[in-house]
Amino acid sequence: MDSTMLILSAIFFSISTFFSMIGMGGGILYVPVLLFSGYTMKTAPGISLILILATSLAALFHFSKNNLVDWKLALVMDPPTDIMAFVGGYFSAFIPEEYAKVVLIIILIIAGILMVKQKKEGGLKLNKDKWYYWHRTFNGNSYAVNVPLVIAATSIIGVISGILGITGGVIKLPIMVLLCGVPMGIAVATSTVMVALTALFGLVGHALHGTVDFKVGLILAIASVLGGTIGSKISINLDKNKLKKGFGIVLIFVAFKFLYTLIT
Repeated sequence: MDSTMLILSAIFFSISTFFSMIGMGGGILYVPVLLFSGYTMKTAPGISLILILATSLAALFHFSKNNLVDWKLALVMDPPTDIMAFVGGYFSAFIPEEYAKVVLIIILIIAGILMVKQKKEGGLKLNKDKWYYWHRTFNGNSYAVNVPLVIAATSIIGVISGILGITGGVIKLPIMVLLCGVPMGIAVATSTVMVALTALFGLVGHALHGTVDFKVGLILAIASVLGGTIGSKISINLDKNKLKKGFGIVLIFVAFKFLYTLIT
């Protein structure tokens, strides 16, 4: 393993460690780091999706063991995301790199704002008596899912995730918590299931064009899984809200740095 790969492994280990402290993967930063390291928008997303798949599966084992995953909710929300992630991954080969970077910048800013802004449990005060709301009870918690809105939103998230090789969890979490009233613990666990499947379908789309470097992806995946495991164990007594705000600011900074390099 050369020095560049060692440095990248250390960086991805650190990203996964810190983000797992706040109940999230580091997928939103994988592609930016790879781009800063010299990879292109044709190769970076495939590598990132391998890392996201590996870290999500590792986290899923913990969540499933503690019965936090609402599998029926995932079954409703996830299929549109997976299908569109495959579509996004496949057609990413035909999208100009500059356009993909602009979309990435926008997503980084949105993700940063969502992390800085406090998400309150209980959901927004919406009229949930309409026929298209699915009223769901899981682990003693009741919430209502706006099925058409959720399917439309997750489809868009799937396309973006497939094209850019990023995790859609940072967008799905607010949808579940704010629009559906899903408790944060269940939302994080269920999102992990969907992120893993979305990454898998997006990866297949990229692999069909032969743009996935599986060797680099597997090496960095090992570092990311180790970091995620360690971070989740040391996060118990940390103030997660302050950490989220700090990492949100980092994402916004990275977005504007990308914007600067794009226009200069």
